[in-house]
Amino acid sequence: MPDNLLTTTTEVDPAVNLFYQRTLLQPPQPEYIHTKFATPYSISRKSGNTMKFRRYSRLSAATTAITEGITPSGEQLVKTDITATVSQYGSYVTITDIVDLTVEDPTITIAVDRQNDQMNNTNDQLARDYLAQSASSTTASNGSPTATLLNRTDIEGVIGTLRGQDAKFITSVIPAATGQGTSPIRPAFVVLTDTDLEDDLEDVSTFRSTTNYPAQQPIMDNEWGSTGNARWITSTQGYVSGSNYTSIFLAKEAYGMIDINGGNAQAIIKAFGSSGSADPLDQRTTTGWKMQQVFRILQDLFVHGLVSTNG
Repeated sequence: MPDNLLTTTTEVDPAVNLFYQRTLLQPPQPEYIHTKFATPYSISRKSGNTMKFRRYSRLSAATTAITEGITPSGEQLVKTDITATVSQYGSYVTITDIVDLTVEDPTITIAVDRQNDQMNNTNDQLARDYLAQSASSTTASNGSPTATLLNRTDIEGVIGTLRGQDAKFITSVIPAATGQGTSPIRPAFVVLTDTDLEDDLEDVSTFRSTTNYPAQQPIMDNEWGSTGNARWITSTQGYVSGSNYTSIFLAKEAYGMIDINGGNAQAIIKAFGSSGSADPLDQRTTTGWKMQQVFRILQDLFVHGLVSTNG
């Protein structure tokens, strides 16, 4: 009996041999942590692009008794002015009419979504670099002359420096739960650092993971844990220079984020042909964004960097 003749894909192959999955894959995206603790300010429209802050120094305690009938010398007020000048940032994408006609993806919508991430990423990196490069810093040494891993001695040294300068905690105490063996989380400064240091942080003797907090509701986004009076927020976009990492300790009202009212975070879409004679055949559309932004440390004593290596 003759073998059955089989018609296989060798003889008849699919005219279209790919199935396109229209649900798009998302690119890796870091957590943006460096703007979260900034105090926001806005410059009024048509009022320039520079904001001035003013602070008056404290008056010292008047501990000398006044002599009867003698007017004391009195004191002068001393002011400190701080200025911050806003800069503009932005970018755009150009899409042709052929792409719009032939490509299955909603390219304009995708461009707007990617640019929203680009703007947030720009903002995060501007804040990170400014804080890390402008703040006073300590090199984690644990008694050694060269940078070492994160350790209890240096972490508590930075906390002590901030406390000695009357810096205020950002977070409140998390009380102990009713369950047996639970203990509270102290009021704390916030520390912004890179995810590369999470394992080093866990080796610090006072480290406590968020999974062991007595209550989960007060946990901040991207919080990894606490060490004494510091609560650590991590991101893949921590500040790194060479082999050194800078963990940024923040106290309450340490820095500000300044924009211009009506001029910040604008998404801009130009339709095909909207540029007139520059696009006479309606061949191009653009999507873009722009923002006016600057970050400014408002109290130098309330920000401190701890420079360490990664084990």
